[in-house]
Amino acid sequence: MTAGVLNGRLLPALIGLLALADGVLHLSLDFVLFRGNLFGQLGPPPGAPPPGANPPPALPLPLNQLFVANFVVFLLLALAAWFGGRLLGDRRWLVNVAILIVVAITLAGWFQLRRPNPMGLGMLARGIEVVLVVAVLLDLWSLFSRRRTLQTSSSRAGA
Repeated sequence: MTAGVLNGRLLPALIGLLALADGVLHLSLDFVLFRGNLFGQLGPPPGAPPPGANPPPALPLPLNQLFVANFVVFLLLALAAWFGGRLLGDRRWLVNVAILIVVAITLAGWFQLRRPNPMGLGMLARGIEVVLVVAVLLDLWSLFSRRRTLQTSSSRAGA
């Protein structure tokens, strides 16, 4: 398998698959924690402490809606990873940067919520995100090293 195939097809496919898996995992948390309440009023998840005992941190949206938003964002990023090469050309790296930003925001939110781990899903999501970040960094390295190689060979040809 050549580096071009790895960079051109395999890494974007893997990145898209991992992004989709992370989004689906976050959507499944709506069903695990909130019994499928995707957009409605948020009640306490099963096994939550009594109201006022451990006040939740301030969030921009209720947690169930944040899980849906996370799913939608990761779904869009997965599609961008799969089809971004055709649409963005040399700027495909922007999708990778967007994925890194979204993973960082997701991780920050998880820490703000005091690192919950219902049924081990919190750690599973972090594991997927670690592999996703590694794949994205490999793809970025591959994209930029290929660009450097092309620039070096074109400057030598012009000399």
